[in-house]
Amino acid sequence: MVDHTEKQGRLAPEIRAFRDSMNTLVLATVSAEGAPNVSYAPFAPRQDGYYILISELARHTQNLLANPRVSLMMVEDEQDSRSLFARRRLTFDAVPERLARNSAAWHSGMAALTARHGDTVAGLAGLEDFHLFRLVPTQGVFVKGFGQAFAVSGDALVEGCT
Repeated sequence: MVDHTEKQGRLAPEIRAFRDSMNTLVLATVSAEGAPNVSYAPFAPRQDGYYILISELARHTQNLLANPRVSLMMVEDEQDSRSLFARRRLTFDAVPERLARNSAAWHSGMAALTARHGDTVAGLAGLEDFHLFRLVPTQGVFVKGFGQAFAVSGDALVEGCT
């Protein structure tokens, strides 16, 4: 893996375009007992992280509440990839923060999710079992293809978000 600040700077527009083309994140969480779980959630990127609205009935929400560790991935669609062995992807670790309902951060996150995913968000937000999380990226890897993996920092992962 190559890790050069200059290359990351040149890659920033490509990383942003890739991220902005995605509507969902793949979530890797771990239960209180250490059992892994993979799932997904629609998201909205903002300058301070990625926002997801998820139900406490879902395993991933229970896992985040019990064990606040998460790894995320956005991956190129199989049909758009030239090689299934080298699909473009952005993976990163993040710190999950559950946001208090009706806080300023909650309203900002809900506005971003609604702008990106429509009125369904408001309906889900009205349900008591749904929680809004902000996922703050720490470090990650952007893979462009074979032999093209680049370490990226938390700032590069949210840079340019609205």
